[in-house]
Amino acid sequence: MTPATAKERLAAFLVARGGHNFCDACAARAIGIDPSTAYRAAAKTTQAVGFVREYALCSDCGASRLVTRAAG
Repeated sequence: MTPATAKERLAAFLVARGGHNFCDACAARAIGIDPSTAYRAAAKTTQAVGFVREYALCSDCGASRLVTRAAG
């Protein structure tokens, strides 16, 4: 089986935690990737319907940052 891409791993992580905001650093730590990779994956993920990227409080670290979440 082929390992999931960072984008696929991030999307699955966000869907499993629907409605929660995650900054790139917290998402990266949670799925075991580099923060810069998480940034690129988040930018790609939010091109898909069902994901939102905006400035808000991260549900994990509590900082006001650019976060990504699964919509709905």
